[in-house]
Amino acid sequence: MVRKTKFETAQTRLQIIAAAREVFAERGVSRTTLAQIAKAAGVTRGAIYWHFKNKPDLFFAMLEQVSLPFIDRIDETLPEENPGDPLRGVQASMSEVLRLLKEDMVARTTFEIVVLKCEYVDEFASLDIRVNKTGCAFVQKMIGAYSDAKKRGLLREGIDPAQCALDSYIFIKGIIQLWLSDTDGSLIRGKAQSLIDAHIAMRYK
Repeated sequence: MVRKTKFETAQTRLQIIAAAREVFAERGVSRTTLAQIAKAAGVTRGAIYWHFKNKPDLFFAMLEQVSLPFIDRIDETLPEENPGDPLRGVQASMSEVLRLLKEDMVARTTFEIVVLKCEYVDEFASLDIRVNKTGCAFVQKMIGAYSDAKKRGLLREGIDPAQCALDSYIFIKGIIQLWLSDTDGSLIRGKAQSLIDAHIAMRYK
C-alpha cells in the first residue's frame, strides 16, 4: 500500500470536511451518517475515522475551519484599520460577520448548520460546550477592545467592559440567527448593518 504524503493526507481531511458540510446542510446533522459523508467525499468510513474520532469531532472541525480564522482576523487586521478607536474595531468585526453571511458561501453554510440544523442532544450534548468556548474566545477579544476604549476615554461612563463584551456577543449571535432565518429579507437583512452601527454608537461617550 502506498503511503500518502502529508499534503495528500491534509487534502483528504479538507475533502471530508467539505463533504460533511454539504451533507449536514442538506439533511441536518442528526439525520446524517458517516457513511453518507464518506460517499459524498469519495472515501471509506475508515478514512473518516483516521482523521476524526466521531461525527461530533468532524462537526467541530467544520466549525473551526470558519471560526478560528475569523477570530485571528480580529487580532491581525482590525486594529490596523482602526488603530486609535477600539470601538470601531468591534464594529468592523461585527460587520465582517455580516459580510461573511452575505458573500462567503462556506461560512454562511457553516453558520446555517450550527444555528439551524443541529440539535445539541445525545452525542452532541457536550458539543454545545465546545461551541460556546469558541464564542468565549470572541468575547475575550471584545473585552480587550472595550477595556482599551475605556482607557482611551471613548467608552460611555458606567459601562463595564466585560459586561459590554458579553452583551455584544449576545447581540451578534441574535443578528446571525435572525439573518439566517429571514430568507425573504422582510425582517432584518436590510437593517442588519444599521443595527450594528447603532449598537456601537450607544457605547460612545
